[in-house]
Amino acid sequence: MKRIVSALLILIFALGFLPKQAKAQGYKPTAVIEIQEGQPQFVIDGFKFDFASVSKPLFQNGVFFVPVRGIVEALGGEVQWDSKERKINLNIGESQIVLFVGKSIAYVNGKSSILEEAPFIQSSRTLIPINTFRDYLNGILEKRDNRYVLTIEKPLTQVIDATGRKVLVPKKIYKIVSLYPMLSQLLFTVKSEQFLVASAKGSVINEDNFARVFPKARELPDASSFKDPNVETIISFKPDLVITTYNTPIKKLEEANIPVVLLNLESPELMVKSIQFLGNILHRQTDAYNSLIYINKKLTSIKNITGKIKNKKTVYFAGASLFMTFGGDFYQTYLSEIAGAASVSKDLTGGKVNISPEQLLAWNPDYIILTSYTLSSKNEILSDLRLKDLKAVISGNIYRMPSFILAYDLPSPESILGIIWLSNKIYPDFVDFNFEKETADFYKTIYSFDISLSEIKAILGEK
Repeated sequence: MKRIVSALLILIFALGFLPKQAKAQGYKPTAVIEIQEGQPQFVIDGFKFDFASVSKPLFQNGVFFVPVRGIVEALGGEVQWDSKERKINLNIGESQIVLFVGKSIAYVNGKSSILEEAPFIQSSRTLIPINTFRDYLNGILEKRDNRYVLTIEKPLTQVIDATGRKVLVPKKIYKIVSLYPMLSQLLFTVKSEQFLVASAKGSVINEDNFARVFPKARELPDASSFKDPNVETIISFKPDLVITTYNTPIKKLEEANIPVVLLNLESPELMVKSIQFLGNILHRQTDAYNSLIYINKKLTSIKNITGKIKNKKTVYFAGASLFMTFGGDFYQTYLSEIAGAASVSKDLTGGKVNISPEQLLAWNPDYIILTSYTLSSKNEILSDLRLKDLKAVISGNIYRMPSFILAYDLPSPESILGIIWLSNKIYPDFVDFNFEKETADFYKTIYSFDISLSEIKAILGEK
């Protein structure tokens, strides 16, 4: 018995020295703030901000003072000025700090404290000792060369994602990890692509074209996949926010306390809601509004034309292989409907679905649409004797949908061009969108990118 007890004690003692996951479990988004004496700007997480006045950081009586408003507001906090009492109220997360101009006393969450030097006003802006942030916000202050570097936890706010989950995220977000390629593209609709610190890679992305539109893309590390997120990899990027699709297994991310939101893009309506969501939490409501005006206008103009078509053509969308298609709960079904066609696989459920040649024959679609990632070619389909009686094969109506950054059938902003292309292709006598003009307008509006005519011709497979 004693031996058993001794063995258990040794095991418990040994386990006490095993590596723990405390850092992962206790992950908290932090801000790294860089401030330099005499400079009118400061840096948070690599982004420059103005102090919003001619006041600058300076030394006085051996103490380093900084203009307080710009820093607090860039963190997502609030600054309130009481001119009668010459009082400054700082609300940063769960901390409420009360300071007085010309007085060395401060109140932190109701408890009094003594500052090393009193705040003062310069050029209509209040300056406070930088140590105030360190002491009252549990920060870390370092001197690096001629800069002060302050690391503090970011104030949080609660949001509700597409699945109804309540998630705490920083009030101001400057570092985003995207586990889903389509969501990386959605950031362009709210002009926040610069906040990407890591993005999922994969065969669905044309990295060269992505880098043409967004040069920083070449430097972005792989964030890991939405199918199997790597917690340690994600934490290494020190994200403020992780964005991914609704069916991502996130239990380990939640256990690590990583702020992750789930979004659903599997219909144009859901994509619009996701743009609104990102615009709100990134404080880019105006950019989101402008993109949504453009997107809704395009979708409405397409529907106004294709909605008048009475004899709808049937289409079959091939996935990675000819006999893999998409159920009615996937984006390709909605894309077909807006283009004025009927997807023959709309009654299937379960997303990506494998079918038999017999099923394709039973559907007998007017058109077969190959995606840019479909392995089968038109010639292979035409020469497949099992399919010789298909209407699409007899008429030769087998086409490969274009792509640029992503395939145009995927749930991303580029899918608008996929809808335009498809309606042009299946109703050439009824629909006549100027694809070259629409493409140029799209990339200019959404991506702020001037695509060339040669690039548009390459998208269409033309020389």
